[in-house]
Amino acid sequence: MDCDLLQKIELLHAAGTQFTPPDAREVVRTLYEALTILDNKGLALLAFDGIIVAATTFAAEKSGAFHRRGMARQLAVLIIVFALGASVACLFVSEISYPFFYYVKCSAPQSLDYSVEIKRLATLIEWRTDYFHLAWWLSLIAIPLFFVLFWVSLHWARRDNAGS
Repeated sequence: MDCDLLQKIELLHAAGTQFTPPDAREVVRTLYEALTILDNKGLALLAFDGIIVAATTFAAEKSGAFHRRGMARQLAVLIIVFALGASVACLFVSEISYPFFYYVKCSAPQSLDYSVEIKRLATLIEWRTDYFHLAWWLSLIAIPLFFVLFWVSLHWARRDNAGS
């Protein structure tokens, strides 16, 4: 039996509706909570990566790293690449592309089958957790590299001032 989203929602709230598995509503609620937590963490890391890109650009511009060849320039570009790579992974963590109740099936007139929906949500959590771990590690690599760039930019600023 095929039904649309409105019918699924009506069955969800109707008295006497049978759910497969019996605890499906609680399981789905828990899975959506996990996706919400991942979404919030991904958005926070995305903001942090934006700060890394801005700070790197500022430090590299202040030191003139972008205007001369060498290690500082390559380091600044590498930090920005890591932070942008982490940002892309964060966008996959916070992706809003999941069709709500799409995989819930109306298996009988008063019955909703959540089995496929639960499997799909669990798979999404696994994928998005992997994307978050990738973003986290890329960000963790970018942080010490930024401190090296910052130290180099201070060193060059002192050297340039001493030469003036």
